[in-house]
Amino acid sequence: MATGANLQELLKSAEEAVEVIKDDERKRIAFERVLDHLLKTDGNQAVEARPSAPPVNEASPPVDGAFASEQQRIDTVAEYFGIDPEHVTDIFDVSGEDPVLTIHSSKLPEAQAPATRHIALLITGVRTALGRDTDTGHLRQVADNYSKLSSSNFMTTLAKMSELSLLGKRGSQKRLVRMKVRGAEEARELAKQGGLAGERVLNDSCSIKIETARSLSNTIYEALGGLSHRFVVMPVLIQPD
Repeated sequence: MATGANLQELLKSAEEAVEVIKDDERKRIAFERVLDHLLKTDGNQAVEARPSAPPVNEASPPVDGAFASEQQRIDTVAEYFGIDPEHVTDIFDVSGEDPVLTIHSSKLPEAQAPATRHIALLITGVRTALGRDTDTGHLRQVADNYSKLSSSNFMTTLAKMSELSLLGKRGSQKRLVRMKVRGAEEARELAKQGGLAGERVLNDSCSIKIETARSLSNTIYEALGGLSHRFVVMPVLIQPD
């Protein structure tokens, strides 16, 4: 059972995780689910040393009425990420109880570490929006699905992310992931940019393939003008077929 001081810390963690949700009822539901999981995790750590305790397979929490329909889940995710509801399905599949990342693999950075960061922000964000707990196992599975998993560096990459907090036993391969306010803000920016890289047709004769802006020279970046604030980009001219 959580002590008074520890309970205050867990309450603060749950509040921060759902801070960006504006709708009071949806925020309440998400807060209760996040706090419930934090309390369970805290209790499990207290009895972790008992070797005779049998493993418990917890079922997923029941779907609350506020998230019962797909449209309700779409609206909730749209509010969390600050995007239009019609754009939610460009990034996530929320037709089931567990949200799924659906962006094309080409929209993630090529390198495993930055790709893992983006996956972690988006998955933790959407699960938090729907009041569902997130652990490193969820993130590991998605990274593996996108062929971005580096087994030896995965946990190190997550631990270095200042946008997230990892709760649970250090060294464990399955730890609870909590979104910080800074992480929620960065996840929103990712979603607003369409999920990272993409392709934008400029005219009939060419298109610009979006890569990463970090490798751009200042001259090219400034020359992009209005595009540079909308995309994290590197222009590569592609001749039309």
